[in-house]
Amino acid sequence: MDETPQPRLGTRLRMARMRLELTQEQVAKQVGFVPTVYGRIERGDMVPSVPKLRELCLALGVSADVLLSLATEGGDSPGGSPANAPAESADLRRLDMLVRDLSPDRLRLFRVALQTIAASDEE
Repeated sequence: MDETPQPRLGTRLRMARMRLELTQEQVAKQVGFVPTVYGRIERGDMVPSVPKLRELCLALGVSADVLLSLATEGGDSPGGSPANAPAESADLRRLDMLVRDLSPDRLRLFRVALQTIAASDEE
């Protein structure tokens, strides 16, 4: 096994983030990092703690096996990999992150817009 996992980990984190069309700042905020720290992880300058690695896996929808190069994105890790989820899952995760940042007023407007769209689909 590679003794220096940082470069591969950073590359795989960047690929997963870009697949979801997220910025470094959005991912950092979701897992509780300062954006510059997350940037250092993606560049391979540092490795996150195990709890933060878990949060990154959940936020980016990728297994730790894939991030740590223990399995390929093709899913030969035990139990499969969330990286194989349909593209809609990536869109939903991205939308979830954006909605969480909405102010209460904007959240109400968003809810009205969704209800309007849902009502027009029923017609």
